[in-house]
Amino acid sequence: MSDTDVYVSPSRVPALIALLLAVLGGAGMAWNFVNGISAALDSGGNGAGLFVVLFLISAALVLAAIVISIVCLVRGKARGVAAVALIIALVPIVGVIVLRIAALS
Repeated sequence: MSDTDVYVSPSRVPALIALLLAVLGGAGMAWNFVNGISAALDSGGNGAGLFVVLFLISAALVLAAIVISIVCLVRGKARGVAAVALIIALVPIVGVIVLRIAALS
């Protein structure tokens, strides 16, 4: 193994996948939420149907990240990366809950 080779422990791969899913899903949820609201309020557009579908796909990615990171934490594999992935995946869910509570008041 030379100095230029990159080695990733096999036990870290699921946690890194969870981290990637959490980041992509959270960014997708934020982007599609903002653009979906803009499209829904725009009177000349097609509507927000595409943004709703993309938002739900991003939410599924976040849910998958939560499941994978919890499994990694339970099995004891790459606990640090899995904990960071879990925290990042929970941020958009908490944001949606806060927005829903704010809409009720």
